[in-house]
Amino acid sequence: MKKIDEVFDMLAKLAGEKDGGVCAMEIAEKMGMDRANISRYLNELCKNGKIDKLNGRPVLYKPKEKNKAAPFRRLNDRHCNIISLDRLIGADMSLKAAVQLAKAAVLYPPGGLPVMVLGETGAGKSMFAEAMYGFARESGVIQDDAPFISFNCADYADNPQLLVAQLFGVRRGAYTGAEDDRVGLLKKADGGIIFLDEIHRLPPQGQELLFTYMDKGYFRPLGETEKTVKVNVRIIAATTEEPQSYLLKTFIRRIPVIINLPPLRERSLAERCGLICYFLREESGRINRDIYIDRNCFISYLLYDCAGNVGQLKSDIQIACARAFLSYKSQNREYLMISSEHLPTHVKRGVMKVHNYREEIEKLINNNEDMLYFSSDEDFDIISSESSEDEYFYDVIEKKLDILSKSGMDEKEVNRILNGEIEKHFKRYIQNMPGKYRKDEISKIVGEKVVNVTENILNLAEKKLNRYMDEKIFFGLALHLQKTIGRIESGGKIYNPRINFIRKNYADEFIAAVEAAKLIDIEFGVETPLDEIGYLAMFFVPDSRIEEDKPEGKVGVLVVMHGNSTASSMAQVANDIVGVKHAMGLDMPLSMSPEEMYKTIKECALKIDEGKGVLLLVDMGSLKNFGDMISEETNLKIKTVDMVTTLMVIDACHKAVMGKDLEEIYESALKINAKNPYTIRRDEKRVENIIVTACFTGQGAAKELKRILAEEYLVKKDCIKIIPLEFIDKNQFNKIIERYRENYNLVAVVGTLDFSVPGIPYIPAVDLLTGKAKDFVLNLIDEIDTYEKIEVSLGEHIKAVDGKKCVRMSKSVVEGIQRALGLKIPSDVKVGIILHICFLVEKLALGGEENIFEGIDDYQREHESELKVIKNNVKSIEEYFNIDIGLHECAYLCRMFLENTLEAV
Repeated sequence: MKKIDEVFDMLAKLAGEKDGGVCAMEIAEKMGMDRANISRYLNELCKNGKIDKLNGRPVLYKPKEKNKAAPFRRLNDRHCNIISLDRLIGADMSLKAAVQLAKAAVLYPPGGLPVMVLGETGAGKSMFAEAMYGFARESGVIQDDAPFISFNCADYADNPQLLVAQLFGVRRGAYTGAEDDRVGLLKKADGGIIFLDEIHRLPPQGQELLFTYMDKGYFRPLGETEKTVKVNVRIIAATTEEPQSYLLKTFIRRIPVIINLPPLRERSLAERCGLICYFLREESGRINRDIYIDRNCFISYLLYDCAGNVGQLKSDIQIACARAFLSYKSQNREYLMISSEHLPTHVKRGVMKVHNYREEIEKLINNNEDMLYFSSDEDFDIISSESSEDEYFYDVIEKKLDILSKSGMDEKEVNRILNGEIEKHFKRYIQNMPGKYRKDEISKIVGEKVVNVTENILNLAEKKLNRYMDEKIFFGLALHLQKTIGRIESGGKIYNPRINFIRKNYADEFIAAVEAAKLIDIEFGVETPLDEIGYLAMFFVPDSRIEEDKPEGKVGVLVVMHGNSTASSMAQVANDIVGVKHAMGLDMPLSMSPEEMYKTIKECALKIDEGKGVLLLVDMGSLKNFGDMISEETNLKIKTVDMVTTLMVIDACHKAVMGKDLEEIYESALKINAKNPYTIRRDEKRVENIIVTACFTGQGAAKELKRILAEEYLVKKDCIKIIPLEFIDKNQFNKIIERYRENYNLVAVVGTLDFSVPGIPYIPAVDLLTGKAKDFVLNLIDEIDTYEKIEVSLGEHIKAVDGKKCVRMSKSVVEGIQRALGLKIPSDVKVGIILHICFLVEKLALGGEENIFEGIDDYQREHESELKVIKNNVKSIEEYFNIDIGLHECAYLCRMFLENTLEAV
């Protein structure tokens, strides 16, 4: 059975057990699937006509009932957007009393009661009237195709006679210009509802005609003295004014139901959140695109002063959507995302109030997600690479070459312009590097191996050129080497349009660079391309031989973080390493209000600006939006990057000192920033095997479990790292675990309650404390030792590929297949399969052919799904080692798994 059919069956089952519809989350919990996937299946079923969707919050679904008419027919576009009273946002909160009164007025026999809706401009009076219309249709008191006429009396306020004519119709000759008989809106609304907005603008004559109709059920068109028009129309009026001040007392007495709608400021934050979500989904449907919105932007909409109430809220959201859509189209982006730059200025200020509503906001929005997602088909979901200067420099050269070449410019002129770029690049390197460096600090950034090679290269250059290599070159060359080696290893292109010029004009330096390249090749097992040798040579060229640049200002680097010393400490580390005092840190104590901090940041940004702008590096919260706000107020060129790290500050400070422009530094910071609080980066020194300890009540018990494991089981073992986690939210805990699974070998989970994760051994804390789990833990450790020995052994025997890497990837593949197929393989068999994959990889890498699996066609038909799982899991190995594991080899692997299964996991 297909998964979509399983979802349908579960929906049918749950819908049969309760009245009304079923939300996606209920089905997801029952089936153990992700809510977003369930939602996609439900929407597909809805499009196929198999189920009905009940709009509201949350969206509900139910199987389509056969031989039963829908609650109402959607006859035109207007009807398609009608909602009912019960589905109004706030119907069970601030609008509860209003909804009850409206229902009573609609249902009152025989033809309902006239209603007056009071509220400030934009409070939602029109939407409420439409909801009453929807309720009237659902209740059967009016026909499904009954008309709903909306008329704003203010549109004709300057011409009272024409206003009355619009409502009641006019007889030819009633006034100058009335050349024909015309039917009024009251007649057109016969059998339905007429909504008269701004009723206080209706002149006394019109009010009299209207209450005459209310009393007698008929009226006379303007200019008619004999004939009457009889209609059956329900009246809903609305005004922003005090009725007694503008309306006739005789008119007011005939409207028995007065409904007051609260302004947006008096409605709960939860209601406002619902309105924002509704409007974003509405805009998503309008432009036929999914919409992503930055979390802080969403919070800004929640908290800003919205004087125009619901109407202004909708308008401000539409403005942001329109601006984001323009960016999406003009910049050819892959998705439409609303960020701070798209928000109206008065909306951005809302985020500064977040400290007053933090707890309430955290209940409405998952605190750990940066992005919210909206679709016209779904409720909102919380959604949510390191680079370097040299890598970016190469990309700039390639990009500029492409642009200049396509412009029709001749090759000589293109090379002249690019030569100038390269000259300026290396001039800045040499001039702006610090005079001193600390080897131990630099090694933390680029690695000890790169530092050693850099030293050897500079020593070699000194001997070859009989020239002292200033220490200020060291830091720049080390950074350059780190990223250049990575680029070569990953197959990235390096293009140097100035290579011939360098070989001719800097011949001695180029020869020294050739020798330096040999050192690099030997140490890192790569082949340095000729174009890169040209760049290396530029590091050896003395300052005096490179044309001087005019002094210019530098981009300011401002670090702002919550806490008492975090930002200032981070800025100091960056300054010490780069050897300058350029980065500035501002600490934001938790007691400081965002308004006060905003003023401080603005003053500091203006102070450090040297004419090239300021890069604002922040950690989180309202600080993310301050840059755009400062820019709008002061015209200061400023860019903001959140989730700041020490590496990011060092990189920004280094580039600023070198004279890079703001856009270049900003782009580099974005690439360094993974924008995910749970991103786990590997390095060679990290322990790859981990055990997670978990508890409900914070990390206290988790840390104690870690201590017990370390002291009683892992005394002499440094091959396993223990990570304590707190379990507050199940979904969030699972997300963190999945992050660790992607980056480490997750050996086991130990917990005080059932924190089990599919495919990962779970050890109850009580078993650990009583010693019951001792043998199990020791077996896990022995298994890790076994794999480490295998890595060492295969690393010596397999020559065509990286043996250690192959073992690790093969082990990950085997575990992934086990989880996907729900199998449990004995440890010795698992080792055998891993060895099989490793030798297979080496054979294919050497150009060998795959083994033939007899009866492959029958086997493929019988195990189609299992073979797909295996093929998907081996893709990582295929891509890394540039091989193709064909169908026959996948069949052998499939048989190994299926024939050696102990039990389902």
